[in-house]
Amino acid sequence: MQLTRHAEQRLQDRCLPRDVVATIYAYGSFRHARGAVSLMLDREAIDLAAEGDRRRRNRLERYCGAYVIVGDGETIITAARRTRRFRQ
Repeated sequence: MQLTRHAEQRLQDRCLPRDVVATIYAYGSFRHARGAVSLMLDREAIDLAAEGDRRRRNRLERYCGAYVIVGDGETIITAARRTRRFRQ
């Protein structure tokens, strides 16, 4: 998992910890996004990542709706939190 300079700046701006981004990258729900891939931390991804651990689940639920955009290869282009519904 590599991050662009833009992604590193957005992580700081939006208060997203790197371990949460790594969890999104590993377990996030997949969706195409304008020539790239969007991985989102939703309820299903939280269930997979928590594996029965209540503390981890509670921590991840704070970031429910956060997503990363992955470009060519394995590079994360940007990260954000969802503020409205995705279009189908």
